[in-house]
Amino acid sequence: MNPPKVLWPTDFSRNAEKALPFITSLIRDKGAEVHVLYVIPDIARQKPWYGSYDDRHIERLTRQEERSAVKRLNQLCTKYMDGCALFTRHTAVGEAADEILKLINTEGMDMVVMTPHAHPLPEIDEPTFEKVKRMASIPVEVILS
Repeated sequence: MNPPKVLWPTDFSRNAEKALPFITSLIRDKGAEVHVLYVIPDIARQKPWYGSYDDRHIERLTRQEERSAVKRLNQLCTKYMDGCALFTRHTAVGEAADEILKLINTEGMDMVVMTPHAHPLPEIDEPTFEKVKRMASIPVEVILS
């Protein structure tokens, strides 16, 4: 039997790090192949909060955020996961739940491991973990803090 493919979306918060013991146990006990995902918010789809940005400025900000995300993923791997030799790192730009669901399908994931966050405006948007849990075709393990 092939080792399970596990997706761990992270936002680099302390809350997200609470999934690490579970992730490492999946690697140790089941030989899991872990994919770490960071989703960069698509600022082109956001309403301007101060002035307007042209496409070139948005692209520059997104590239800067992508470089920062790669650096933070590398730091996470070095600090907690022995360099992530068994991990595949991904970044995406968009809405977090949509990008998680896309990666589940494109990479053929077997499980998602997430930690929920208190949503600042629950009446406006469905929290990411709830949307993923509702729409994913695979098990979603929610690690509570």
